[in-house]
Parts: sequence; structure tokens; C-alpha cells
Amino acid sequence: MVMQILNVQWKWNIPNALSVLRILLILPFMTLYLLGCDEWAFLVLLLSGVTDMLDGFIARKFNMITDCGKLLDPLSDKLTQISVVAALAYRYIELRPLALLCLIKEVCQAIGSVILLRRKSKVRGSRWFGKLSTIMFYICMLVIVLWRDVLSPTAKWILVGSASLCMLLAFVGYFRLYLQIRREEMREETPASTEIPEKG
Repeated sequence: MVMQILNVQWKWNIPNALSVLRILLILPFMTLYLLGCDEWAFLVLLLSGVTDMLDGFIARKFNMITDCGKLLDPLSDKLTQISVVAALAYRYIELRPLALLCLIKEVCQAIGSVILLRRKSKVRGSRWFGKLSTIMFYICMLVIVLWRDVLSPTAKWILVGSASLCMLLAFVGYFRLYLQIRREEMREETPASTEIPEKG
């Protein structure tokens, strides 16, 4: 339904199924983590990270890249990041600034994406800075979940700072990309000036 509203053709394939699976894994992760089953929550989060790497690899390797996949992959990343950081911030106060930054970033990007799609802009996939932010996020969150009792407060702040920096880099990168796309569209919408032939 959403894909039809945004004028994106749905196409079911393995990469898209993996993206949907990643969204479905959010609920068991949050349930296990909030119930204190951290080891099982870690395994679910690890599986989510593996599917994130696999869907992009399979899509490129076997030429399964679709507009639907370009939307599903970052959408699953955003929902996973917000959910994971919210669950961790509930337990660790030092993660709350990261949770706020994550929420602001993802809401702004979602609004920008909807605006572009409603204007029938070309669907664009994730950029390197977005993937870097996602990878760093998974690494930091997995370490915090798995070794929460071993990490010192300083180590936790370093991990949170690294994830926040990469997230801020991605936010700035996508904002610049949004402005670039809007400028290109405005140039295309501007009618070309016509020359009036001189009367001889």
C-alpha cells in the first residue's frame, strides 16, 4: 500500500525479503532485551546485522537492485537503529543523547524522502556515509549489549561518541544530497528562455 502511494513498484525478491525480515526482528530484539535476556538479544541483533550485509551483496551480485529495495533497505536500517538505541537508552542514561540524535536524523530523512518521492523523484539508494553510520552503529551497540558489565564508563562514552559522529556525518551528507536534488529539480522545472527573432 505504501509503495503504491509513493509510486514505487513492489517487486518481491531475496534482498527485499531480507530487509523485511530485519524489520520483523525488531520486536523480538526489544522484547528479549527489555526482559533481560541480553545474550539472546545480542544474537537477534547480530542476525539483523548479517541480513543487512547480505541483502546489499545479493542485490548487487545477482542484479536484483530495485526501487523497492532502495526504499526497504534504508527503512529497515532506520527502524532498527531507532528501536535498538531506544531500548539501550532505556537502560543506559549515557545513550540518551545518541537516541535523540538518531530520532531527529531519521525523522528528518524520512520527511525529505517522502517529499522527493511525492514529487516523483528518482529513487536513490544509500550512500557510503549512510552505510558507514549503520556499520559503526551495529558495532557499538553489539559491544555495549554483549560486554555491558566489562566496559568502563569511558569506553562506553567513546563508543557512543563514535556512533554519534558517524550518524552526524550521515545526517549532513544526506541533507546536502537532498539540497542538491532539489536544486537539480528546480533547474529542470524552470522553462528554458526562448529567443525572439529580430525583425529585419
